[in-house]
Amino acid sequence: MIAVVSPSKTMKEEKVEIETTKPKFIRDTNLLAKDMKKYDVAGLEELMDISTDLATLNHNRFQEFEKAKKFPAVYLFRGDVFKGIDIDSLKDSEIQYLNKHLRILSGLYGALKPLDEIKPYRLEMGTKHENERGRDLYAFWGNKVKNYLEKEAEDNILINLASNEYSKVILPKEIRMDVYDIEFREKKKDKYPIVAYYAKVARGEMARYMAVNNVQKVEELKGFNYSGYAFNEELSEGNTLVFTREQVSCSGENHLAHDWKTQCLYP
Repeated sequence: MIAVVSPSKTMKEEKVEIETTKPKFIRDTNLLAKDMKKYDVAGLEELMDISTDLATLNHNRFQEFEKAKKFPAVYLFRGDVFKGIDIDSLKDSEIQYLNKHLRILSGLYGALKPLDEIKPYRLEMGTKHENERGRDLYAFWGNKVKNYLEKEAEDNILINLASNEYSKVILPKEIRMDVYDIEFREKKKDKYPIVAYYAKVARGEMARYMAVNNVQKVEELKGFNYSGYAFNEELSEGNTLVFTREQVSCSGENHLAHDWKTQCLYP
């Protein structure tokens, strides 16, 4: 069983004492990094639709890419999904579970194990960067990520916790695996909308749940109960597993209270 998640734009460059692994597609990564080095600040600003400050930061990153410091991917990424994983509080055995069963999809690296050593960057999978293989990054990666995942999962099962932008690179209609899509929804009156921020955190929480409980079978995922979520059999259909929770009241500031059992939602 292999689960996939999206990477994050937010990063924390902090030294971590842990044994790392090497990215699978490092040659492809270096080709892309070389391409990105050709863009000036204005070019990156337009390509990525980001501010001048962010374009300057990432221009500097690509200019210095060859000698940049490396960090374990799961410790470097610090966005919403990775808040849910909360790697700093996991045991060694749970981290090793993630390194075996979790893959982080990446515009620059293709697919990463959590402990793969990588350099700080920004390059979203949906970026329309023309390259020698096509008009965008989906063309650049082609079927490489799909083929890699097919070989990684011994039981032929893929748990999709990635966003649509990133899961597109696994070629879900072509991949020779049993793909299970996981959805997290919030109950508001008689409707169950997906709220992007909460869904991102919950995807990370599901990856954490898998590690903490040494999940080996799809059926075990249905026991997921972090942050007030529960499996909703009525809304689930086929290979789409839906988890829902009630809107609850909280005191204090308007923020997410995170204790692996209850998150507080505000209208």
